[in-house]
Amino acid sequence: MTDPRRSSSPTDSSTDRLSRRRFAGALAAAGVAGIAGCSGSSGGDGTPTGGMDTPMDTPMDTPTETEEATETEAEPPNPDVDVLNYALTLEHLENVFYREGLDEFGADELMAADSLSSFGETLRMQVPEYLATVGAHEQAHVDAISATIEDLGGTPVGEAEYDFGYSTPSEFLATAGALENTGVAAYTGAAAAIKQNAVLGAAAGIQSVEARHASFLNLINGESPFPSGVEEASTVEEVLEIAGQFITSEVASPAPLDGEAEPTADRKAENDVSDVDVLNYALTLEHLENAFYREGLETYSDDELMDASVLSEYGEGIRMNVPDHIRTVGAHEAAHVSAIADTVEQLGGTPVEEAEYDFGYTNPSEFLGVARALENTGVSAYAGQAGTVADDAVFGAAVGIHAVEARHAAFLNELNVESPFPMAVDEPRTMDEVVEIASQFIVEQ
Repeated sequence: MTDPRRSSSPTDSSTDRLSRRRFAGALAAAGVAGIAGCSGSSGGDGTPTGGMDTPMDTPMDTPTETEEATETEAEPPNPDVDVLNYALTLEHLENVFYREGLDEFGADELMAADSLSSFGETLRMQVPEYLATVGAHEQAHVDAISATIEDLGGTPVGEAEYDFGYSTPSEFLATAGALENTGVAAYTGAAAAIKQNAVLGAAAGIQSVEARHASFLNLINGESPFPSGVEEASTVEEVLEIAGQFITSEVASPAPLDGEAEPTADRKAENDVSDVDVLNYALTLEHLENAFYREGLETYSDDELMDASVLSEYGEGIRMNVPDHIRTVGAHEAAHVSAIADTVEQLGGTPVEEAEYDFGYTNPSEFLGVARALENTGVSAYAGQAGTVADDAVFGAAVGIHAVEARHAAFLNELNVESPFPMAVDEPRTMDEVVEIASQFIVEQ
């Protein structure tokens, strides 16, 4: 099956520009919509101020009895500005980290890192290029989020000063892994505070890209690319405790992400898609993925998977771990099926049943290729429905699964010798688009 998500090389500058425009456009749509509160600033004690000037409050003139009141009461800051400035604080940190690290270590030094010694030449040669791509993504995120904050009437936080503490390429790679995993947890924890669906959709696209980054960094640091079946969310306090270890200049803490008297999130508005509908849609995909891994792991032995021709370019450091990693992915999909089905019943619905499938693979390499296509489709499916889930608990779980699907996708991309993170922002798909892809494998509903 041909996966329409495939893109050009991650180093293609036109792709980077397109991703940046795509992200900025998605977020800018929120400002154009004229949501209440889009003039105003997020400066002051409630937001990080490192590297930026905080605007002074300007008193308003009081109209006299003979003077027509032409002034109106200032609107409060757009609530999403606080969430975006929180994200921007982290994106600045990551952006500077890669900028400085890639200036300090050359490609040869990175490829020769002690922590990569167990990997073959193919993966080691990918590392400098992929790190440059990650750095470009973080810069694109900084640029787009900053522009969007301004569009919403806020003031973007600036860069702080940092000390990342690494002294060797291996330490640089380990710190990169820690930062990327922290970024995923931060986006997962903050998503529910986002009010506008245009902002939420773009944030979900960044969250999954951060998860892709984390998956690859975990892999090259000898850790599981996907350590849990549902991504854990971190609070602002937890994230800043980690980030604060690297920040050496004075910055204020972000404002509360979901304070009092804020508007209701767009995703909680009434629409034609109930939470049960969304969950059953997700369950249809999870059934498909669960059956796919269950059947594939019954069909091919560990040795057959390790000897797949698509893996021939990799050394034992990758190939020996493939069976266990695939089993972990399969276990995650089975857990998703159980959890989503239980939730549908708790909400008074009837869970959809597993269908019959024909996945079309005839050898281990084709099995890994179909796995890649399914996981990337899953990422876009969850992103496409983020703005339609009303219940906060359901939304939080869905966002957590979305990130894990992205971790799976990055790993499967890598096994198929493709970029783990082909875009700076993952694109969503509609239900109709996803169903069209999934229906290629369903032979009886």
